[in-house]
Amino acid sequence: MRLAFVLCVLVIAVAVVPLQAKEASAEHGVVVLQYHHIGDDTPRVTSVTAAELEAHFEYLKEHDYRVVSLAQADEIVQSGEVPDKLVAITFDDGWRNIYANGVELFKRYRYPFTIFVNPKLMAETPRLYMTWAQLQELEQYGASIANHSNSHEHMTWRRENESEAEWLARQEHDILAAQEALEQGMGSKQPRHFAYPYGEYNPALANLLEEHEFLAFGQHSGAWGKYSLRTQVPRFPASAQYANLKTLATKIASLALPVDKVTPENMVLSKASDSLTVSVEVKHTDDYRPTQMNCFYQGEQLQPQWHNVTARLTLTDIPIGRSRVNCTVPSLSQSGRFYWYSMPLVRPNEQGRWPD
Repeated sequence: MRLAFVLCVLVIAVAVVPLQAKEASAEHGVVVLQYHHIGDDTPRVTSVTAAELEAHFEYLKEHDYRVVSLAQADEIVQSGEVPDKLVAITFDDGWRNIYANGVELFKRYRYPFTIFVNPKLMAETPRLYMTWAQLQELEQYGASIANHSNSHEHMTWRRENESEAEWLARQEHDILAAQEALEQGMGSKQPRHFAYPYGEYNPALANLLEEHEFLAFGQHSGAWGKYSLRTQVPRFPASAQYANLKTLATKIASLALPVDKVTPENMVLSKASDSLTVSVEVKHTDDYRPTQMNCFYQGEQLQPQWHNVTARLTLTDIPIGRSRVNCTVPSLSQSGRFYWYSMPLVRPNEQGRWPD
């Protein structure tokens, strides 16, 4: 059945500055790579083989990328002076195959990386997940262990007859209990870093994490720059079809679009949305021309329609579940490199739910 027509307007407000390439300076950011499984016998959609991962690591080495921990990246981004060619590496869920198939690579390259774990799932299904002892061993080779919630549920979903206050209190308990459990399991304090299960969040959840001084990561694409919100840090998926270095190399080289403000703030749409207006304000345009921006949605390339400094996109048949609009614009000063910005969306069904 055809879904309701949804109009999405992307409004980009730009400062009036001369577009002279000789004055252009790139807006660098940290590219965060997201992995799940390491293996060739796990779901391909969330898997990278050991050979593919080694190729990624070798590519970073050969092309002089500096791999930093999330803590180092955060410090650099907050300084406001982000150098070029910074990458961070993350793994979600703490699957046992990360240890089984990745430990020799971690030993050899000694890159810092982060593993986001679900302590309750670790206890309930130990055959699937790494043990605390294995995670402690990986610390020797560069790992940091961080919070992925206790049970990897859809955190924006409310239970039947649950008020917003009750829902938020439940999420707060889950996040803090998971942090306590992982610190007990690791035997030491761990960084307050959090990865949203399924990349799903809303303003109340983001604000909660900010109140508890967490740095939080989604699953929408783009480079992490000085204008990125600390509770909505983007990451590039690097598994399955995204593991191909022919395309991944372009993402690793991406630049941070200096987005200052986005409305609406909530990625979770109304189930009966008939229209949606999205506005994006950027800080400057000295290294790119907004009219060169292309956006991509559901496999289609969309050319924004410009009216003065406003670009408009019309989306139709927004599906039930998660989707996202990716917009890129070429750099004037860095040939072959692109500014990249991603807008995550999720549309619920009549029951207020959607597939994993």
